[in-house]
Amino acid sequence: MFKYRKKFGKNKTLFDYTTAIIAIVLSIFGVFMVASATRGGTTAYVTKQAFAVFLGISFMLILSFVNYEMFLNTKLCIALFTASVSVLVLTLFIGVGQGNQSWIEFEGIALNVQPSEFVKVCFIITFAKHLDSIKGKINKPLNVLLLVLHAGTVTGLIMLQGDLGSALVFMFIAIVMCFTQGLSIFYMLGGSAVVVLAAPYLWQFLKPYQQQRILVGFNPESDPLGYGYQQILSKEAISAGSIFGTGYMDSTIAPTIPYNHTDMIFAVTAEELGLIGVSILMLLLVLIVFRIISTAFIARKDIGSAICGGVAAMIVAQTVENIGMSLGILPIIGITLPFMSYGGSSILSLFISLGIVLSIYRYRSKYFFEREPT
Repeated sequence: MFKYRKKFGKNKTLFDYTTAIIAIVLSIFGVFMVASATRGGTTAYVTKQAFAVFLGISFMLILSFVNYEMFLNTKLCIALFTASVSVLVLTLFIGVGQGNQSWIEFEGIALNVQPSEFVKVCFIITFAKHLDSIKGKINKPLNVLLLVLHAGTVTGLIMLQGDLGSALVFMFIAIVMCFTQGLSIFYMLGGSAVVVLAAPYLWQFLKPYQQQRILVGFNPESDPLGYGYQQILSKEAISAGSIFGTGYMDSTIAPTIPYNHTDMIFAVTAEELGLIGVSILMLLLVLIVFRIISTAFIARKDIGSAICGGVAAMIVAQTVENIGMSLGILPIIGITLPFMSYGGSSILSLFISLGIVLSIYRYRSKYFFEREPT
């Protein structure tokens, strides 16, 4: 039967050029902004970012031609979940970082890898498979509990690494994916109430620097020479950019912002390219999210819709948090701006995720006599 599916599946000739082009334009845009943010320093950042973009685009194109259903085999999903948990546990013991343990360092080849970025892809796939396995029964208490356990295991391990930002992104991904598959709003409201009530208790388990980042994040001026310093400079850079910007590689405030090539790449863009530049950037990000959501609506199977929902949620969560950090209205919790911030792990995970979305688009047509099981 499968050979006839391949023969008659007209969907195999389809490719979502719009989504792919937007992603490529954004990533090239990001390379140029990383070059500007790191000017006067080593060129290694630009070289690594450009290579990561090239590698990511290659993975995206290859995966777009592979039927995404091959990743949804039950045994493979179990293996992916096991591997994800294992690498996160390993990171707890050998991980490095500033205030956290989120990175695995390969000293011999001068390479740092952030496992949680790749775990995002695995989590979206395995969580979608979990949701698909309880289709029609998602609102049974036991199934909800198992979903919480699935998401909580991964999120908890990332929290133990001290990476609050990534943990929040995973939580948002899980919530959106559950919502797309019909989880009752009452469970979500109940979960929100539990989080609010537990917040004072959980607060004491945060590290002091995390507590300060959260408190100062909503009011950077309360600690202008400490935790608020980065955000104050970011806001000044954004303000200095005005409408048209100071010009590419012609900024004065952005170069002085700590981690301007990662956390604060939005501020660099705003100062040099102004409101017009950041408007184009935000428009491209909105368009790519819209395209992913559109693919979710036309996906051949519900599990494809769930995956698209997870990828869209990942991009939205990171975009909102990163821009919020730059504007000084959200705490700095180390979240990259999708496709723009420096970081090979982030770039690769984004393009791999998009490759799967493009595959869902390509294989969106139903086969003859096919019915979605309930």
